[in-house]
Amino acid sequence: MGRLDNKVAIVTGAAQGTGAVIAETFLREGARVVLADVQEEQGAALARELGSEARFESLDVRQPESWASVVSSVDDHWGGVDILVNNAAVLWIASLADTSREDFLRCVEVNQLGPFLGIQAVASSMRERGGGSIVNIGSTDGLRGMNGVVAYGSSKWGARGLSRSSAMELGQYRIRVNTLCPEAGNPNMSAPFFPGAPDLSEVPHQMMQQILKAPESADSASRLRDVAAMALFLASDESQSCTGHDFIVDAGLTAGMIQEGLPRG
Repeated sequence: MGRLDNKVAIVTGAAQGTGAVIAETFLREGARVVLADVQEEQGAALARELGSEARFESLDVRQPESWASVVSSVDDHWGGVDILVNNAAVLWIASLADTSREDFLRCVEVNQLGPFLGIQAVASSMRERGGGSIVNIGSTDGLRGMNGVVAYGSSKWGARGLSRSSAMELGQYRIRVNTLCPEAGNPNMSAPFFPGAPDLSEVPHQMMQQILKAPESADSASRLRDVAAMALFLASDESQSCTGHDFIVDAGLTAGMIQEGLPRG
């Protein structure tokens, strides 16, 4: 597994869920990590728990001035940015007819505009450091179509295009940009969007109702660790030849389908 010794990383949406596990993984592998989130109390508490190599910064990914403040702070404290993980996201599950303009734009602002502004904000710092790695957390909903996620899915499709175009422009500066696409219905990833014991009866897809339920596994973070391990690989120097592509961590969800009645081995 790739080490991140002396690397400085910003992980957005790091106060909980996938972002928190990625931050913890990076710290364990020797990085200094900025946990960036709008959830100030929760994020600051986690940073204190993780130790002196972790810092919390309040960040609204939709605002360029918020990004500028965070990057300036990181430059002052740790000399620059080597890694950016654009993980912050919002999820909206509703039919096409029940998705308003505001619902759609909220997904686009956080899930697509946010990573764009983040890439813009860190590019200069990474150039001065001699290169870097940017990992945009996508989704399998950005690889295939599905009902009920028109706003969220569209934003994740857009994030893939952002990664590829940015990789083409920034490659000359040794800055790599990739998209990590986890399983969209992973209940451990969905949990932050549905805290407590939510009523899922109005979710417009019976399969989604099932996979959004709390995980039954005793080791509920195991799926998140798989995602974090891929993020670690993409952030590390072991992936120097990887840029402008999608890396899928979905337990085979998008590989195909089992057809009943045919040989299964």
